[in-house]
Amino acid sequence: MNSRASKSVAIAAAVGLSLPAFARAQAPSDSVANAPTTTAAMKSSSATMLRGGEVGELLSVYVPRDPSEVQRALEYAQFLERSAASEIDETRSLSSEADGRARIMKEEMQTTKVKRDVAKKAKDPTAQADLNATYKRQTREQSYLVHLRDALRADADRMEAERSAASARVKSLELEVRVAQKQAELSGGTPSGEDVSQYRSMLKAMLDAQRQAADRSRDASDKRKRVADRRIKQLAALSKISKS
Repeated sequence: MNSRASKSVAIAAAVGLSLPAFARAQAPSDSVANAPTTTAAMKSSSATMLRGGEVGELLSVYVPRDPSEVQRALEYAQFLERSAASEIDETRSLSSEADGRARIMKEEMQTTKVKRDVAKKAKDPTAQADLNATYKRQTREQSYLVHLRDALRADADRMEAERSAASARVKSLELEVRVAQKQAELSGGTPSGEDVSQYRSMLKAMLDAQRQAADRSRDASDKRKRVADRRIKQLAALSKISKS
């Protein structure tokens, strides 16, 4: 019997279901195949497919993981939350700096255009050729800086999403620890109605948190893809700078 099956047996025993009865409940196909099909049997008030009754089914909704596994996952999620927070401001600063360089280059391009117009009016072909080359180079550099800025902004957004996902993950894991502890309490004796109600609420909160963590992780994944798209454009713009 594997560890999860053993836990299920323990849960069933905790709520008063004998091992033979639990074994029969674990293999409903055999019992159903041999069960009477008469109307009287179908209407029997004792017939149920619930394993250990409602409480047994409630306890089987979540089978606790190894505590050390949950603790490692929690610590890693907390690490991701901290590291993302420390990198966001730096990346935002780099994107602002890239935006500033792009703006300066845009102004230099306007200056070059004015000089080129003057050279054209002065009928100076040498100056025109030099200024045309300068303007083309500036255009490529300005395009690269814009793509660099956009990539950094996307990366900062990705970090925000990663931090949000990590925060949601931390919450879901902390709730999982509490749910496991509460289930251990319930499995150690005969649970009261209040205990069962409290456990049901805790379980619902944990599942809601897990769903939210999954949604935020999906959002972070989408933003990682967006960063990759921006970086590809940045790389393409960079490769054009040295072209004549």
